[in-house]
Amino acid sequence: METTLTKQNYGRQSHFLINAKYTLTRGEIDLILALLTVIKKDDKDFKDYQFSIKELEHKLGHKLQSKQLKKNIKSIMSKPIELPPTQIKGEWEIVNWFSYFKFDNSVITCRFDKDLKPYLLDIKERFVISNLRMLLIMRSSYSKRIYLLLKEYAKKLLPFITDTTQLIWKLLDENKKILLEGAQGTMLDIDHGT
Repeated sequence: METTLTKQNYGRQSHFLINAKYTLTRGEIDLILALLTVIKKDDKDFKDYQFSIKELEHKLGHKLQSKQLKKNIKSIMSKPIELPPTQIKGEWEIVNWFSYFKFDNSVITCRFDKDLKPYLLDIKERFVISNLRMLLIMRSSYSKRIYLLLKEYAKKLLPFITDTTQLIWKLLDENKKILLEGAQGTMLDIDHGT
């Protein structure tokens, strides 16, 4: 069997998938992110990706039980992705992550849904490259989603992020005026101010 589960730990996906509406558990997200790493940058079309359960366990960093894997796959396939609307009023799009899964004699075969092609293949702009190793250590499905959302905006936010201690010392050395705002950690009133 030729495996398609590579040593690559990075997955690419369009910002539309990052911003899509879907509700998945931590285990389901981990499984999808691990399987996204089988897609190569130069792939032109999806194929049947095949690998052993041992390879998937190695990729995820933990043992998998066949029953739990089946439960996760069925759950993923029953939870569609609602993609964000385009500029056209009233338009909407709902797709699934996968169109096919098979487990036979410890060999897994999967196929991404063909309708995800514009969001996982041939993406030239506004995509996120995520590091599977960074995501697997996160314990919450919400933290994984927030990480991916922040990865999308990292390039835009980077110019506004700095070491403020060094910045303040530099401004003080230049005799610049600095306005600092402080607030107490308790007794804050979000409705009426402090």
